[in-house]
Order: sequence, then structure tokens, then C-alpha cells
Amino acid sequence: MFSGHPAFAPLGPWLARLGGFPTLADWGRLPTVFTRSGQPLTCVDPASLSRYYEAEIHELGRIATRSLNWHDCFNALVWHAYPHAKAALNALHYRLLPTGGNGTRGPVRDAATLFDECGLILPYCDEALHRALCDHDWPTLFQARRDAWGRQVEALVFGHATYENLLAPFVGLTGKCWPVAVPSAFFDWPLAERLAWLDRHLADAIDAGELRTPRQLPPLPYLGVPGWWPAQDDAFYADTGYFRPRRGTR
Repeated sequence: MFSGHPAFAPLGPWLARLGGFPTLADWGRLPTVFTRSGQPLTCVDPASLSRYYEAEIHELGRIATRSLNWHDCFNALVWHAYPHAKAALNALHYRLLPTGGNGTRGPVRDAATLFDECGLILPYCDEALHRALCDHDWPTLFQARRDAWGRQVEALVFGHATYENLLAPFVGLTGKCWPVAVPSAFFDWPLAERLAWLDRHLADAIDAGELRTPRQLPPLPYLGVPGWWPAQDDAFYADTGYFRPRRGTR
């Protein structure tokens, strides 16, 4: 049932252990992950929640997981792929919850939600590639520097809504990415080591208050990543409706 798209690589070990669409009981077969408050995370029926979503997770370790729902399934899987970063995001939301309510938001929580839902991590070791991303220089990032992917830059999906969208991808899909400068040796490490390094790095950055506004998360038309779309020819990359130039440029 699961997609063979290369973007699903971070979830591969957990998908293999589950073997199919999990029931609530099946989640117990995976290793335990913990919230920042020390609570073991448990997938539960949303109808059983007694607190606001983020408070239920932080205070009780209970995460709403609807039956046969890909969105919630991928959310729970990302907790296993990036346990420290997910716990840091939950703790951030919890700290910013207004006393006695849950309606007030601001740029920090908006940024955290965007990254949590549709985020990708973009590790890179060549500043020119980072510059191309920020400048929306898609011809350089995806075409002229195509051979750099997997060697000097890569895209790793974090957001569970992005995973859900990739079950049936279509041109137009765009995420918000968090660029992370890494040592050049990073790309020689096994995937599990790369994920663990990024997980710790992002958790530390979130704790340090580095996630402040949605504007710091550049857009990434991620079907342009080499191998993420079947027909990546010149006509595909010439579609400025998808690969949009930066405002004020042509």
C-alpha cells in the first residue's frame, strides 16, 4: 500500500516494521518515543482526547490518530523518524499556548506548524546551492547542479502532509524547507546517521529560538528534486507556474 517514491526513505524502517496500515494496537510494536515532559507517546482515538491537541501530547503523551487516515499515520511515523525535533516542536507549541485557551497564534507557532505539516529539511555543503534556493534560481539548483544532489545537497521530507501528498503527486506540490549547513562528509554517512544528526540539530535550533517566522522557510517545488518526478525534461523545468521566479525578478 505504501508508495515507492524516494521521498519516503526516512520512513522506510518504520513502514517495514509495521508491514501495512497500522491499527492503534500496531503502534505498540515500534520503539517507544518520548515527549519533552518524559511521557511515552501513545496513539489514541481522537474521541478520547480531554485537552487541546498539543497539550494532550505534552502532558499525557497521547497523540490523536484517526483510523485508516494517512495524515495521522504519517504524523506518528515522523515522530519515530525525527523524535527529538518533533518533541521540540510540541514543547514549543506548548510553551506558547495561552493560559486557559488555544486560539491565539503568532509567527513562531505559524512557522512551527508550516514546518511540521509541509516541511522538508535541505542539508547542503555548498553555499552556492543554498543561494540558488533562496534566489529561486531553479535552473541552477535542479538542472545545472543536478549532479550535486546526493553529494552536496539533498531533500528529506519532515512534514506529514507532504508525505500524504506524495502518495498521489501532481505538479504544483511545494513545501517549506529548512536549509541546514552540514560538513561535506555528511553525504557519505548512512541515511540513519544523517537523519539522527539532523534530528538533533533541528531540536537544538528549535530550543534556541531559531524558528521565528514562516518567512525563514524558503519554498521548494520539490518535484524538481532529481528522481522525484518521472518527466524532468527542459519543458518541465521551464514551467514558471510551478518553478516560480523570486518576486521582482524575471
